[in-house]
Amino acid sequence: MDRDQKDTCRAAMLALLPVAAVWIVFIVDSICSLRLARYGLAPLDISRFYGVCTIPFLHSGLDHLISNTPSLFLLVFGLFLFYDRKAWTILLSHYLISGFVTWCMGRQGSLHIGASGLIYALAAFHFASGLIRRVPRQMAFSLLVAFLYGGFVWAFFPTLYIYTSVSWEGHLSGLLTGIALAFYYRRYGPPMPTDPFPDGEDDDDGDADAYWKTD
Repeated sequence: MDRDQKDTCRAAMLALLPVAAVWIVFIVDSICSLRLARYGLAPLDISRFYGVCTIPFLHSGLDHLISNTPSLFLLVFGLFLFYDRKAWTILLSHYLISGFVTWCMGRQGSLHIGASGLIYALAAFHFASGLIRRVPRQMAFSLLVAFLYGGFVWAFFPTLYIYTSVSWEGHLSGLLTGIALAFYYRRYGPPMPTDPFPDGEDDDDGDADAYWKTD
């Protein structure tokens, strides 16, 4: 197994950890009937500021959790693939900041649960990082994110969710967080590939014997 394969396997294994944590919370909640959803994020309520930390771990049901799982895994996988040891710090930054921004932006009296805000933050981060850093591997991943989650843009319009339970505030908070952190962490990540033809040596104009030379 070469280094790239080892890095990919390692990133996949590490990405399973936060996903497993979310599932463990859901399973324990379901088995023990703890009704943990009541500990979700309550915007602008100081007494329930803990919701900034609890929101990604709480889901309304199995369908809600299943819909978030593939996206969460893929986007966290991308962090560990490109940022190695810095990935934990970047993930924690998205986790806390997106929750805090939702707490500030959300409608008072509402209750927010689910990992969607974190997912939107990571998707925006990967897409913006690909554009900012312009490293080929990251750009390819950002295009994959755009292809898979391009429809997310509709989740930023509150008028589309007036009569639904969808947290558009969490989605918008995630978008803003991801873009901001993409700029903040722009100096981290995989380096640009080395130029195989440094100093303009990408042609053979200096070779007097090149067979394609013409008069």
